Amino acid sequence: MNRWSAVVALSCSIAVHGQWSVSRSEQGRTLQGERANLVQVEAWFDYNANSLRNELVAGLWKGSYLDRDLRERSRATMGNHNSVGYALGGRATWLGATGIEGHEQWRSLMSVAYHEQMGMRFTRDLYALSFFGNAGYEARRADLGPTAVERIRYQTIGVGMQHAHSNSYARVDFVIGQSYDAADVQWAGLYTGVDGRVLRASVLADYQRSDTASSRFGQVNGFGLAISGRWETELHRCMEGARFSLEVEDFGFANWTKTSQRLKKDTILEYDGIRVASILDLDNVIIGEDQLLDTFGLRYDQGAFTTWLPFALRAHLRMPLTEVWTWSATLEQRKLPGYVPQLLFAGERNFGDRTQVGACLGFGGFGGLRLGAMVRHRLGERSLLELSSPHLPGLVSGAARGAGLQFGIQYAF
Repeated sequence: MNRWSAVVALSCSIAVHGQWSVSRSEQGRTLQGERANLVQVEAWFDYNANSLRNELVAGLWKGSYLDRDLRERSRATMGNHNSVGYALGGRATWLGATGIEGHEQWRSLMSVAYHEQMGMRFTRDLYALSFFGNAGYEARRADLGPTAVERIRYQTIGVGMQHAHSNSYARVDFVIGQSYDAADVQWAGLYTGVDGRVLRASVLADYQRSDTASSRFGQVNGFGLAISGRWETELHRCMEGARFSLEVEDFGFANWTKTSQRLKKDTILEYDGIRVASILDLDNVIIGEDQLLDTFGLRYDQGAFTTWLPFALRAHLRMPLTEVWTWSATLEQRKLPGYVPQLLFAGERNFGDRTQVGACLGFGGFGGLRLGAMVRHRLGERSLLELSSPHLPGLVSGAARGAGLQFGIQYAF
């Protein structure tokens, strides 16, 4: 497989906590109010696509052989607008006692987090060319754009405050950029002549990447700032206990170092073979890397650049239906290629005072219809655990598109 295939397969993992989050639950809010200090740890991964089947992505991730029938099954589901993306991350948060000077109803907050996200939109022809070659495009053109892909890894260290009686909070984060690469292909096509005698490519694209010398965990290739916050209010006139919130997460930027690279192309290339005057004159036959780079204009320009972080915007409505049933709806949008507004509906049921079980239905984002599930349980007087999946069928079915898990724990002291 080629590099594009590897990009699609990068891990099998947009943050799952769009619908459920242990910190946003009623039980989490109750536990926060019972103790002076609270520590919360969350981890998540979520992979989603509207056409690539899980069996294909799992095979790429494992490095397995992909037979033609398997590749065809994903191509058969594709339309003109295809998307894929994932998020992998974790966060640790500490909440202090109430009573920040001048703000008696607020608690101090500190947080550290790791984020890795990728989003991509692509054409059906790009998939076919990558997984089947160009033989099927003899005497015609393969449309490879518009296509866009963005992948970023970064960490955040933040401080802020959270309201003692609601889930409202405000936080400022220092951003440590680990790696970044993105391509925006406004137009690209590849024409294959009869018998493959002529190849003609046209491209209008912009590619950026951070320093490639090292992108290991802990490597610093950029810095930035971000703000996150949630405003929550009770809807007394609507229904007792109903709550509505608006949230922004990681709204900010990262400035990548001066050793970063950029390539802009607006060109047409034609290849009709290599003509050799004498097979004994090997110096004129062998083409080196430098010659190819010059011929195709693939020399990168070095210099610093600034990018937006893949921030998220959310609106959330939560309403109790009975003493044991609660209904909620979430609308989410993320700044990533291929991502469209995602709408999720969820229902939760209390089993006693300590256990809650929920199910959700969602559509949008990078994929189509999703069916999720959640279980939450309070251990003793100090701990709360939550485990959820945004698309439960994806964990067991290769025919599904997308899968994910999220784990959260709170400990109060």
